[in-house]
Amino acid sequence: MKLVICVIVERDLEALLLTEQNLGRGYWFPFDEIQPGETRTLAAKRIANKIGPHDFDPICVLKIRCSDLLPCLPSTHTYYLLTKSSLIRANVPNTVKSVWMNLERINMAIKNRELLGLEPYNVLKTILERQQTNGWGIHDFELYDVSIFSFDLDKLSSGGKIFEEPTFQVVDFQQTGLTNLASSSPLEQLISSAKFTNKVQESIFKEFYSYTFPSEHMSLKAFTEAMDNKLSTTEKSKIQAYFRAFDSQKNSYLTYTDYLIGLAAMDPNTSHGGTPAELRCRYIFRFYNAKNTGLMSIEEFRALHTDVQSRKIGKANDDPTLNNEILSTFNSFNLQPSNQLALVDFLNSVGQLKYRGTSVLFRLTAVTQDLLRMSRRYRDNQNDRSEDNINYEIADHCVTLKKSGTLYQVESLRAMNYNTQFSKTTEEKLRCLPRSLSEEIFDRRTTATDIQEMLRLFEKHDHTKDALVWSPYSTNQLGRTVITLCKEVREMIRCEPRCLKLSSPCYILGDLHGNYEDLICFEKCLWRATPLLAPASFLFLGDYVDRGIHGLEVVIYLLASKFQCPKKVLLLRGNHEIRKVQQMFSFLKECLTKFGDTLGKEVWDAINSVFDVLPLAAVIDDKILCFHGGIPSPASCPGDFISMVNDIPVPLSDPEIESPLAWEIMWNDPFSIDKNMMLQIPNGAKAGFFNNTRRSTGNYFTNEALTVFLAKNNFTHVVRAHEVQQAGFKVQLGGHLLTVFSSSHYCGGTNDAAAVLVDSSKLRLIRLHTK
Repeated sequence: MKLVICVIVERDLEALLLTEQNLGRGYWFPFDEIQPGETRTLAAKRIANKIGPHDFDPICVLKIRCSDLLPCLPSTHTYYLLTKSSLIRANVPNTVKSVWMNLERINMAIKNRELLGLEPYNVLKTILERQQTNGWGIHDFELYDVSIFSFDLDKLSSGGKIFEEPTFQVVDFQQTGLTNLASSSPLEQLISSAKFTNKVQESIFKEFYSYTFPSEHMSLKAFTEAMDNKLSTTEKSKIQAYFRAFDSQKNSYLTYTDYLIGLAAMDPNTSHGGTPAELRCRYIFRFYNAKNTGLMSIEEFRALHTDVQSRKIGKANDDPTLNNEILSTFNSFNLQPSNQLALVDFLNSVGQLKYRGTSVLFRLTAVTQDLLRMSRRYRDNQNDRSEDNINYEIADHCVTLKKSGTLYQVESLRAMNYNTQFSKTTEEKLRCLPRSLSEEIFDRRTTATDIQEMLRLFEKHDHTKDALVWSPYSTNQLGRTVITLCKEVREMIRCEPRCLKLSSPCYILGDLHGNYEDLICFEKCLWRATPLLAPASFLFLGDYVDRGIHGLEVVIYLLASKFQCPKKVLLLRGNHEIRKVQQMFSFLKECLTKFGDTLGKEVWDAINSVFDVLPLAAVIDDKILCFHGGIPSPASCPGDFISMVNDIPVPLSDPEIESPLAWEIMWNDPFSIDKNMMLQIPNGAKAGFFNNTRRSTGNYFTNEALTVFLAKNNFTHVVRAHEVQQAGFKVQLGGHLLTVFSSSHYCGGTNDAAAVLVDSSKLRLIRLHTK
């Protein structure tokens, strides 16, 4: 989603023009999505001119918030500064309710909670401060011609102020029992006590933003909507008290952090002892302190004490002794001269157990993560954009396939014969089509297509050579082309996160180990012409080399496919994509044999430079975790899995030394009773992990360890490779772990090859018939 947000200023009034948002959500900047073929400048004028009888001139762009990396945020917010100019003579009906607000009026609107969010106050205050210093000159606002703006990062960074990349701040979660929480900050202790893992925090962020969009502040109305399913009918009547408790800074609007901490204070998991209890009591005090003065009156305390007693068995609200008890208890506190209870005295009394029973107050009925949900309004908006409001266009090229399903040619629509395929009315538009990325993908002049052409010749039998044999005259050219391809693909891959996030449908392939014939069989079955024309993406779990005789061909096939289809072909690192391992097995020797000692070493180094930057894991639909080996132990991954994997350094040339977490992901195995009948889980096993004696490195993990790991990170299944399976796959550990192996007849055996299709909420198993 690309939004243009209009900041319309009346210079004489020093005021902003704000419009009333739908469903009584409050006043905010006018905004809308950019329409097809529309520049941001034109969009800003279109949005502004729908509001009033004046024409509005764009002055400059104030800022651009590009939020691609944040969960659930739209891709781009462009804030345009406009000013009122000439009066529009046409009598255009005004259907949008709008109002001019100066700083004083905005302050009043904040107190009365009339705004959608606090951005109008912050923006106008900044504009006026700059205007007082520099005047209304255009250049003082660092004008960019965004009508041709292409988000060139170098140009953006040179401006310094216009481009913003907001970050999603995660509070460090520490698992109780594994870390000394006393050394953590009070906020970290509260979050850890509530069991708010990084995954839960991200879900809370998504929920928060779905109710505040496009603002980043939560109003009382948005808060009421978000808490609707979290409070009982009785508690919903106290929504203003809950909002007051959450609004610790008295801003009349909540930030994401305010919302996160408030939910943590309410969570049933949160301890009512130590630091979390003190933080909870602050929320409880604000909840009952209706006047929000920091001093609680006897009437406010009456509501608090009554709620404590009503939750006790056998103590009814209308108990005649209750009034005397309330007065006596209230007077037992260290009261102020005004006969009111201060927050510090309330905290001291609860902390010293002089006043008890507050643990039952300010609680959710269920754990927070079970109550999170996206706003229906936001969800419907997303569905509208993804289904009804997609703007399709004809691709600017035509792909021709042979009857065998292979690619024959790609033709630009600009260069085709217009007499038969196109009507006269479309000829001019087609001639003006720019060259697109899609066309570049099929361009036969790229290094990737050169490699693919060589591989097709390698596959064929002719009078000069057998099938799957290189011509003696082609190896030198091949070697140089491979080195070039590796340099290009390396730069592409190193920009990817260490843990990829994918959406279904997605095919998953396990170990290939130089089995080029099986790889081509999968190609014929799943992506005959090119992955670009397939509706699914393709995830490879590593171990492309060693053991088999065609490790080179497997690797360069996959790298060429990656170069052509970077979003469709995803490559992870396995334990054989490591130099030390290849030196022990066959891939180094294979390169030296095929290219000679000098060029062979260069090719081997170039390929391993790509292996050094490969991602280590992928998550499909936020639920299916994929990697080569196995889940990591708590010792190497004490926090959120995705965050810790993304923090692994790039490049990573020696994982065994540089990253224990990466090493375990590539080497660990599930402990399978049917494979290890003679092996018992040792008494010294920690959290379900113990040494992998079969491999002499890495760990075994048990079903119990997997269950804990999945729950902690909110995954449902793990799909991994790393172990040969007779059927090509094996379902293990209660059905939550699936091992897939995609190389048949491994090391001369009789096993099948298999793949997995993740689609329509199913993990579908596919086997190759290679008998």
